[in-house]
Amino acid sequence: MTIKKIIRPIKHRVEAALILGLLAVLGLLPVDTASVIGGKVMRMIGPLMKRHQRALDNIARFMPDFSEEERKNLALTMWENAGRVFGEMPHSKRILDDPKRFHCTGMEEAMDGVPDDIGGVAVSGHCGNWELSPAPSYMIGKPQLNFYREVNNKILDRRLKKYREEICTGEMVAKGADSMKRAMQAVQKGHLIGMLVDQRESQGIVAPFLGVDAKTNHAPALLVCRYNVPLYVGFVVREKGAHFRLECQRVALDLTGDNKIDVPAITTKINDIFSAWILEHPDQWLWTTRRW
Repeated sequence: MTIKKIIRPIKHRVEAALILGLLAVLGLLPVDTASVIGGKVMRMIGPLMKRHQRALDNIARFMPDFSEEERKNLALTMWENAGRVFGEMPHSKRILDDPKRFHCTGMEEAMDGVPDDIGGVAVSGHCGNWELSPAPSYMIGKPQLNFYREVNNKILDRRLKKYREEICTGEMVAKGADSMKRAMQAVQKGHLIGMLVDQRESQGIVAPFLGVDAKTNHAPALLVCRYNVPLYVGFVVREKGAHFRLECQRVALDLTGDNKIDVPAITTKINDIFSAWILEHPDQWLWTTRRW
């Protein structure tokens, strides 16, 4: 056994103890206080991380009119938002249950005319408070299979999953080899499928994202084409502090019946919607992504 293999589990235990201890403390605080603390801490720590330079590079590439100072401020605001998401995580259910903190726009129109026994695909990205993205299924009580990306620290991953399950009306499933099979089974049962699809997907197809070709997850398009179910896009916008607005819409589709045409077209449409939202709310998107 190598030294690395001996040290790794110790490192994971210490890391998990620190992060979970902080989450436990934040969970005891009022929502607004936890949100502010998380934001201030991450605003200090974020710039010290390797991903900070990637965020600055991405901002410079896609926000060319920004000055160097504006790019730095945008990156700091991004880190603060990410920290707020962390601070709010233990309070997710409390936030969704409070109409003064969370409200929706477009959800009734998006669901209008869709029978209860029909499944659907709901996509979002790392925007605003992305941990609240299962909100529609939670609020209407419709089962939803949510996919998430595991963290390497299994101890930490198990506890984070429990936080997420508090607002999940169905299963939380880690992305993996059988993800598509699980998604197909859920759709056939009339369930929703929830995915964050704004990160690089090595097995995906190439589609423009912020105007530049990027490997993109095309599973949502495949499911929509195969089962002829609705496609929804939603973003949890941070309005002020720990107050949010869910912007939800059903994507208009014009299927030809040819997957070679429909899948790239739908995937591109999703990316176009994401791109427009990011340019409108650049301070609420996670610019650290390695998309291109």
